[in-house]
Amino acid sequence: MLKITLIVCLSALVVTAKAQQIQPCGFQKLFTIEPGTNKMTVLDTMNKSFNLTIVRQSMDKIPPYKTSGGDSIVLETIEYQTDSSACFKGKDTKLYLEFADSKLYKAYFLTEYSKTAYQDMVSNFNSLRSSIKSYWKYEKEIKISGNNKLGFGYDYMNTEEPSSKTEKISLQYYDPEINNPNVPYQLEVLWANLENTRMETSNY
Repeated sequence: MLKITLIVCLSALVVTAKAQQIQPCGFQKLFTIEPGTNKMTVLDTMNKSFNLTIVRQSMDKIPPYKTSGGDSIVLETIEYQTDSSACFKGKDTKLYLEFADSKLYKAYFLTEYSKTAYQDMVSNFNSLRSSIKSYWKYEKEIKISGNNKLGFGYDYMNTEEPSSKTEKISLQYYDPEINNPNVPYQLEVLWANLENTRMETSNY
């Protein structure tokens, strides 16, 4: 199975208690993991390599897709709190890992900026974009709107015509409540790869 570079480069993005210093945000040093890796293997790697705290776990079931076969698909999300990051300059930065039938298919970082820190958020966004563009050949602009929500970003692929199994990187920022000055902006970097899971015909 071809290994993919996971966008959550924990060795470069997360500053652990042992490291004590922020490393450069270099996507060429991304943490490598295979799509569809078993949950216990992923968690064992996390526990041995990084000082992160699990703050929440949730589980849900969805009906199988037409081509997936079998029983309902069990979806599980594990949320980690990170102390600091070389790549994310906002507040309350968190890492989410998502599993389908205990197989990893999605991971993303989420950080927050107050409504008064828009320029700082855009600066962080542009820095991340520069790093990602060096390693992902195809960039597609995306816009988020509707339900009092507004945002902007890019999707990245390694193939010009992606299939439902194609690895994807998404970088975006959005305002969850455009009329509420107390609700912060959200800046997100997401990796997804549906290969080797029964999610192959779903959205990312």
